[in-house]
Amino acid sequence: MKFAIKDDFLEISNLFKKNRKLFPHIRMGYLLRSIQQNECIYTDGVVIIFKIHQRTIQIGNITKSQKSDFHLNQILTTKNDGSASKILNQFFNYISLLPHASGAIYLNVRSENDRAKKFYERNGMNLIDKTSWSDGKIKGDVYQIIVKKNGSQDLESFFPSFDASKIV
Repeated sequence: MKFAIKDDFLEISNLFKKNRKLFPHIRMGYLLRSIQQNECIYTDGVVIIFKIHQRTIQIGNITKSQKSDFHLNQILTTKNDGSASKILNQFFNYISLLPHASGAIYLNVRSENDRAKKFYERNGMNLIDKTSWSDGKIKGDVYQIIVKKNGSQDLESFFPSFDASKIV
């Protein structure tokens, strides 16, 4: 697993363009900022864009994410060979190693996206709340996983491109 770098931008943006139906809201500036801020993983055709919350944020009808919680914004894969599950679980393990991370990871997904919801559930995430967008016109679900802290592994050996100064 590795952070995306600027040289990956064109490839990642083309993946999102090919999947515009699933990700109509994604803008190229957002992708570039996510890469520049080390909030984008790109490995084996799998893209994970995430955010570390810096304050309490309402993410569901009743659920609030706290400072130091993570939010998975997008997950995209080019193949159906299990690589998305593998990279997602490596990401969960990575979060468990960060000393400043709470271990709570959230994501929001459209309620009608059954394929994605089954994927999240297969990977240990639980449906915990509902949400909506566009003045209630688009219904969504909130998923969560809490990873246990694991201080026994060295971050650099787990994630060779890790730079602790970029994740705060």
